[in-house]
Amino acid sequence: MLFEHFANYCIISTEYEEEFDVESVHVGGSNDLQLDGIAVIVNGILVESKEAVDDLLATNKYIDAEFILVQSKSGKGFDGADISNLFFGCRDLFDSTPKLPRNPSVQAKEDIIKHIYTKSASFKSGNPKLSLFYVTTGKWTDDTQLVARVEQEKSTLDDMNIFKHPVHFYPIDARRIQKLYNQSQNTQSHTFTFSFRLTLPVSGNVREAYLGFLSAKEYISLLRDDNGNLRRGLFYENVRDFQGDNLVNKEINDTLNTDQKEDFVLMNNGVTIVADDLKVTRDDFTISGFQIVNGCQTSHVLFQNAELLGPGVHIPLKLIVAPNDELKTQVIKATNRQTVVKIEELSALTDFQKHLEHYYAAIPDLQHRLYYERRSQQFRSASIEKLRIITISTQIRAFASMFLGKAHQASRYYGTLLKDVEQQIFRPQHPAIAYYVSAYALFKVDGYLRKKDMEKKYRPFKYHVLHATRILLGGYELPSMASNKFEKYCGDLCNELWDEDRCLNAVLEACKLIDTLVGDDLNRDGAKNANLNSRISETLRANASA
Repeated sequence: MLFEHFANYCIISTEYEEEFDVESVHVGGSNDLQLDGIAVIVNGILVESKEAVDDLLATNKYIDAEFILVQSKSGKGFDGADISNLFFGCRDLFDSTPKLPRNPSVQAKEDIIKHIYTKSASFKSGNPKLSLFYVTTGKWTDDTQLVARVEQEKSTLDDMNIFKHPVHFYPIDARRIQKLYNQSQNTQSHTFTFSFRLTLPVSGNVREAYLGFLSAKEYISLLRDDNGNLRRGLFYENVRDFQGDNLVNKEINDTLNTDQKEDFVLMNNGVTIVADDLKVTRDDFTISGFQIVNGCQTSHVLFQNAELLGPGVHIPLKLIVAPNDELKTQVIKATNRQTVVKIEELSALTDFQKHLEHYYAAIPDLQHRLYYERRSQQFRSASIEKLRIITISTQIRAFASMFLGKAHQASRYYGTLLKDVEQQIFRPQHPAIAYYVSAYALFKVDGYLRKKDMEKKYRPFKYHVLHATRILLGGYELPSMASNKFEKYCGDLCNELWDEDRCLNAVLEACKLIDTLVGDDLNRDGAKNANLNSRISETLRANASA
């Protein structure tokens, strides 16, 4: 199973740049359709529920889906029968009249996939993309018989007429899997030609800065990964996710579809890129550790219209190299200060995030330290256990589940969850320890699931386990989050979670409670029941009073 997890991580990391839980994509075991991993990516987001698909459709007004299927065989070469089994399992997964039994993990993925196809009227770029990966420690030699078999198998999938043509098959051998792993651990970099530019005067807060305009085609190459997908991780520090076909984006799109597209550079505010490092050779700029901090909407619309971008289309570009944290925050605020972005949203996604990052880093005991990833891929090249890296989306889910009674919504697209709780989270008066303790509880629960201290059947309920564990260890009454009592409450709760025996016992007790309340409905649908939060609270309150 370890090799399956390793293969899934390396493969899916090439398509999805954000951190993810490898357990969430693993489907291997009995009745697995000869599949070890299934990733469903919608609009660049790795989704784990039908509700997340609906949230992304509501936000972006379209669906652009990709399915990644992985089979891995350690210690073997490329076997034609095994490759055919991969394709056979794939066909049965998507067949309207399937013939093979499925385990619960495969069934959960299939339910999401079928739900996506019910939204086919909203497919923006046609049918979903399908990529199959066969991973082995052998060596791929382009054997003519294997290549012929693969082409024949691919044609049977193309004939289903439900995938974007062509279906992709990737043989991943030992050398390739090593390369993919190295890529997953290294900071991203990109080289582009920036001929039309001015060097800006700078202070001691930044190393260097440039202002100019860039060929739109050159800019698109910066947005694409090696597989031609949009690198959504580049927009991690944008205040807003892509807003779909709103009025502004429609105007950008309309301009690119008219004879006025060469005037685009005059009508668009352009993009701002912040990079950790820059190397210049004549007009060739190589940036590393970079983020697009303003221009998310423009970038998405340009990417969607890439085939329309001729050599005369340019985009304004501001490049800032190695700013200190304070200046970087100021740049993000200044470049995003539009009427559609509230000042409080800017603060929530800048100042408070920086405060959390510092708090996490100050935990003295390495055993209890987590790493708050304020910037996408911030710890990519560091030797840090992946479970200890807490992204903003993970933080939102953990805090909302433990303290806001939103465990039933935690598996949804985090942008929708944030909108639901935006007035209750990342508030300046909140103590940082409340965010750390909720993330630490999730870290422990994920660890127990991985080590099988908790049964796998509780995975869909892990956010409810956070809610129950908080009450079991900290008590039912939750002080006002702006009070000193709340900070003390979280401190006491932290000490309880740091005690391994107390922590595990509380988590297992929470699991027993879920067994009692849910019964045989231990599935993802049962975990989405809004009443479960209140039933957990009421039961624990009654038990405490008894």
